[in-house]
Amino acid sequence: ATLKASEWFGIGRATLLTLMRTSAAVVIGTIWTVPAGIYIGMHPRAARLLQPVVQVAASFPAPMLFPLALMLLDRLHVGLGLGSVLLMVLGTQWYILFNVIAAAASIPHDLIETAQVYRFGKWQRWRVLLLPGVFPGLVTGWVTAAGGAWNASIVSEYVHFSGEVRTTDGLGALISLSAEQGHFPQLAAAVAAMVFLVVFINRNFWRRLYDLAQRQYTVGS
Repeated sequence: ATLKASEWFGIGRATLLTLMRTSAAVVIGTIWTVPAGIYIGMHPRAARLLQPVVQVAASFPAPMLFPLALMLLDRLHVGLGLGSVLLMVLGTQWYILFNVIAAAASIPHDLIETAQVYRFGKWQRWRVLLLPGVFPGLVTGWVTAAGGAWNASIVSEYVHFSGEVRTTDGLGALISLSAEQGHFPQLAAAVAAMVFLVVFINRNFWRRLYDLAQRQYTVGS
C-alpha cells in the first residue's frame, strides 16, 4: 500500500515537531548539567559525595518516572506538547552530566593554578578555561543525549497514563500509533524518516562540532 500525500505531509510535520522537542531537551539538559558537572568534576570531595547519588538517579529507567512527571504537568496545566520535552529530559540529561564530569576532572591542575596566578575573574575563568576544557566531553554528551531523545520520543509523545492514552503531534507518537493500528507503510516511512534525519544530523552537524572540539579544544592539542 502507498501513502497519500496528506500522510507524507503529516510525517514531515511530525518530524519537524519532534526535532524541535529533542533539540529543546538537549538545551534544557545542558543548562543545569554543565555547571553541576564542572563543579563535581573539579571538586574531589563533592565527587565522592554526589557521584553515587547521580549514578543511582540515572539508573532509574526514565519511563518509571513518567507517571510522577505527568501528575506534575497536570497540576501545572501543561499539555503533552511541551510536557514531552520534560519526559525526554528525564532520560537524556545524564549523558551530558557524566561526560561533563569526566571532562572537568581531566582539566590539568597546571592550567587551574595558572588561572589562579593570573587572578582570572569568575567569568574569565569560565570563558577561557572551564568551558573550553569540557567542550569535547560536552559534545560527546550532546551526541548521545540527542540520540537518546529521539528514542525517548516514541514513549514520551504517546503515553499510557491512568487508563488512557495521552498523545501529541510528533514523529515518536506517529510511530507508536502506526504500530498500534498496524499501519505498516506509515510505520516504515516514519521510522525511515527518523533514521534518515538522525544520520543526517550526525554527519553534518555533530561530526563537524566533534572535529572542532578535537582540533581546537582538546587539552594538549
